[in-house]
Amino acid sequence: MARMKKFAEFKAGQRMDKEQIHKALGRLGEILRDRRVTGEIDIFGGAAIVLGFDFRRATQDVDSLVASGHGQVMQAAQEVGEELHLPPNWLNEQATVYLSQHKAFSLFRMYPSEGQFGLRVLLAKPEYILAMKLLAFRLYAADVDDIKHLALHLNRTSAEDLLSLLKHYYPNEQITPERELQVTELARKLHAPPKS
Repeated sequence: MARMKKFAEFKAGQRMDKEQIHKALGRLGEILRDRRVTGEIDIFGGAAIVLGFDFRRATQDVDSLVASGHGQVMQAAQEVGEELHLPPNWLNEQATVYLSQHKAFSLFRMYPSEGQFGLRVLLAKPEYILAMKLLAFRLYAADVDDIKHLALHLNRTSAEDLLSLLKHYYPNEQITPERELQVTELARKLHAPPKS
């Protein structure tokens, strides 16, 4: 009963925590296994941070690229959404515009278990997530916090470090003076002494 309540609350609030993401991916893997399909998804954005770190507790959806078994994965994802009372786009590919040609993902987990048909999940590496966040640079509190935490985790806190990372993953992007100023200001805040 408590689990059903938790997913019902999510439907209204549109947020998924680590447990809910694992449950949804696990169920997705079970459906694919039962259909003798192996799907593969690359996860990035907030969901990759929720799964890979402890500083962010929840995300609105799972930003992903379905790399294998696209039709079957998306059909099964819709079924999982209905079963677990998730929004229709809980697994979405809308943010793929932020993917780099220099993709950097590593194997995270197989659902429901290793060595079977099911779902293979790769997570974006922290450097890649940070570069994506810098490229998008939305001034939402969660995005700014993500950038700060990732920069500190990677020990890439100078403006030069951050701009170098951004240019590595997105060499063809025109970095505007406004973006450089935003990154420089962020780096300055990362080095500022804590307020007492």
